[in-house]
Amino acid sequence: MEPLKEMYSREWVLSLGNYLNKVDSNIKPSEFQKQVFTSPWKEMELKERINRLADVLIQNWQGPIADIYPKIIELMRLLRNQGISDFNFPYIFLNDIVTKSGLSDFKTSMMAFEKITVFSSAEFAIRFFYKHHFDKTLKQMFLWSKHKEPMVRRLASEGSRPMLPWGIGIPEIKKNPEIHLSILENLWDDQDEIVRRSVANHLNDISKLNPEFVLGFCESKFGKSTELDKNLKHSLRTLLKKGNTKALAFFSYDTKWKPHQLKFSLSKKEIKIGNPIEFKINLTQNSKDKTKVRLEYKIGFRLSNGNYGYKVFQLGERILLPSETIEITKKHSFAPITTRVYYPGTQTVSILINGNEYNMQKFELKRG
Repeated sequence: MEPLKEMYSREWVLSLGNYLNKVDSNIKPSEFQKQVFTSPWKEMELKERINRLADVLIQNWQGPIADIYPKIIELMRLLRNQGISDFNFPYIFLNDIVTKSGLSDFKTSMMAFEKITVFSSAEFAIRFFYKHHFDKTLKQMFLWSKHKEPMVRRLASEGSRPMLPWGIGIPEIKKNPEIHLSILENLWDDQDEIVRRSVANHLNDISKLNPEFVLGFCESKFGKSTELDKNLKHSLRTLLKKGNTKALAFFSYDTKWKPHQLKFSLSKKEIKIGNPIEFKINLTQNSKDKTKVRLEYKIGFRLSNGNYGYKVFQLGERILLPSETIEITKKHSFAPITTRVYYPGTQTVSILINGNEYNMQKFELKRG
């Protein structure tokens, strides 16, 4: 699969230059393309390429954000007229233009984000305004949590997450992750799923810093609807994976339950990087009870320093009937991925049932 950074092809950038020329005739498409692809473009990663696009536009549109803002609005209008859809990741550099040229003009920058975030989300850019204008940004995010446009409401939750992936860290939020409680209260049952999902991710972030806050927040919210209960479950996913007894109890997982019989076996004790590890689980319920079980497995990945990093993966949930036996076969891939480096040596895998760990097995990972 082609790296995401290659979405900014020469053809794509030239096409953008043609639209920009309609906004500002001083921008020549071929010259714009040349400016963007100036060395060291080939060596740049995605974030650097996004920055390059923003910087080139700022070079062409020198001036304060108040002068640039109308041009951004006109560019988005032209793109939409040509069928370019909203919530379009490649155009995220438009937000960076605001960050780079608008930190001294809070009011205009907020007007810009309110429009741009619908077209290409501003959750990363807004965090620079938290850095420079914390209290004013906090107030603005609360106002946006009541906005009529769902993508603006989403920004209020997503941009304020304590541990937003890719986003710059905001120490004031990490130290006090409950600071956005009013926003979360406004949005947890929002009519739009994309907003509710952002709130769930926000709460999941907080659960890593202050689990009791999230447990308390969710406990009073269950029962409004099946759909909302699913979002609350997503909010608690880290605590569920950690076997938090209170979180598991919310969903009627009995942490004291034990299987009548459990067999867990690996098909091989040695695999090569690039191949999967396969295992089989046989699980038998006792003769009397019907039990809801949450099934997971935990891989212990060997790290470069010889220690282990653990990650839990879902196998699903089901109701076990009296004396029922189930068999599950699962393959876990060790194919190279960009988000994880595999180190040869002993790895581990174990089974989790209702938060309790069983039958750790070891296997050797060899170089391919």
